[in-house]
Amino acid sequence: MGTKSEQGLTRLKGKVFDIRDEPMPRGAWWWWFWLFFFNNPRNPAKPRQLMILWSTKNEREIDCNGMKINLGDSQDRSKLHGAVASWYFDGEKMHHNFLLECCDMKVTDKELSAGSATPASFVVNGNKNIIRIGDDFEFISEARNKHMFAMPTYHSHTYFGNKGYSLLRCNHLNLTGRIKNRPIQGSAYFQRVFINAPSPSWYWGIFHFKRGGILTYFNPSLLGKSLKKDVSFFDGREMHKFTGMNVKKSGENLPTFKVSCENDDEEMRFTVSPYSHSSWTFRKRVLGFIPNKLVYNEYPAVISLFELANKNTGKRIVLKDLGRSVGNAEHTTGLLL
Repeated sequence: MGTKSEQGLTRLKGKVFDIRDEPMPRGAWWWWFWLFFFNNPRNPAKPRQLMILWSTKNEREIDCNGMKINLGDSQDRSKLHGAVASWYFDGEKMHHNFLLECCDMKVTDKELSAGSATPASFVVNGNKNIIRIGDDFEFISEARNKHMFAMPTYHSHTYFGNKGYSLLRCNHLNLTGRIKNRPIQGSAYFQRVFINAPSPSWYWGIFHFKRGGILTYFNPSLLGKSLKKDVSFFDGREMHKFTGMNVKKSGENLPTFKVSCENDDEEMRFTVSPYSHSSWTFRKRVLGFIPNKLVYNEYPAVISLFELANKNTGKRIVLKDLGRSVGNAEHTTGLLL
């Protein structure tokens, strides 16, 4: 069993596209995942959002939202066969399957591009990340917040044998760009994941606040048992970490998620309130005949209630101290083997 972590923008640049040394046994999965949160002049309370990912999985075939994706063993790490997928909330309407296409992908030391009908590329140019979708969408993100929690981090862990994961992520980036030649501004989140173990169900969320706060939570579970409980909150000056949490989901179409957590010195609670929803359903057959399914829900959302209290001093941080929020919540069901 082994574990390692590295931090710092300079050291991590090369890891964005360098996948040469990661094993790719049957079932292993790579994805490059972006979330963009940007201004909505018509309704500022519901910021526009776009998610895009490039992905490949070492399977003969997998079904995503009814589309059959034929994959296979990726021997040449510079030429992958996979899929590009995206949804787009335009401020009023959710465009499901905004992109969903099986395609060849090229990987260099600075670029990932999909040979899809609508070209989709991700380029690292110095400190800028440039993502283009067709001729109408261009997103430019930069890591300007120098706090450790906002900067890129890399973690990897081996459970046993060659089973494990690696995760490169950036919790907050500044965002500019254009949509149909109209400028946008906002913030972004990025992760590049490699996993070659079964994917359990989870609760996850990332939120950015107007005055510099960043909030994340993660609660994966298997057969109803939590595998990890983690809440991290950066209030703009200091970090607050919690390794115990409780998530309560209520409602169906646009559910709310009430999260509570505490440590020796502090307790925190907040409510995640979605305002739109998109979903991906993955299906495959284990050993060629056993049905297997994972339903992956994503919710553009805001934090509608927030309170952090110090048990010793009584000092509190509430929502008005943080300013307006924007983010995304995930909730999955099932298990993908």
